[in-house]
Amino acid sequence: MASYSPPTVNRRTSRSSTPFFSLLLATSLLVTGAKCYEIGWGRKVGGWAEIPNAGSNAEVRELARYSVEVYNREIRATGESSIDFVRVVSARRQVVSGIKYQIGVAASEVDTGKIRFFDAVIVVRPWLRKFERQLLSFTPSAFWSS
Repeated sequence: MASYSPPTVNRRTSRSSTPFFSLLLATSLLVTGAKCYEIGWGRKVGGWAEIPNAGSNAEVRELARYSVEVYNREIRATGESSIDFVRVVSARRQVVSGIKYQIGVAASEVDTGKIRFFDAVIVVRPWLRKFERQLLSFTPSAFWSS
């Protein structure tokens, strides 16, 4: 009957490969981290991020139109003039329990045609059917003037 003997390990070979793999791992992590920072993944979690070309972003325009529609529904009882959506002035987003959008909206008064500027804050929760989007505020803008 043959006896079992464990395989021998050449310790010199296994020790010399450890620094190489450590250096390879460190270099990979450094390059990956630099690339993530370059494309914007290095931002603070929960911080506001500007939306480039917001005026041509279909999702942002749709949310701005939605905010004007809700505003018009809510002001009918007050007798104030309703407004028509004109364009998106600026937009930024923040990841919360959903995505919060802060959108600068230009709108014209239906009666006079005067352009007014508003700040809309909307939360979008795509996983909820009933409350998919919610207008939190729609106020006259302190930043933009007519």
